Amino acid sequence: MAYNYENFDAYVADGTEAREFAAFPDHLHAGAAAPDASLTRLEDGGTARLSERWQQRMVVLEFGSYT
Repeated sequence: MAYNYENFDAYVADGTEAREFAAFPDHLHAGAAAPDASLTRLEDGGTARLSERWQQRMVVLEFGSYT
């Protein structure tokens, strides 16, 4: 399945993307500090706090589409 670049480029070029993104003022932006949260560990299903994990090693949070 091909990505819809033609429509996406028009969506960005006409400013729709910026207007829609601006409608969420409390939205996290790239580089912003993440709020603390309870996370589910994939290896055993247990829980861990985000604040505990980032103290031990780097943490990358990915939300939405990563293309």
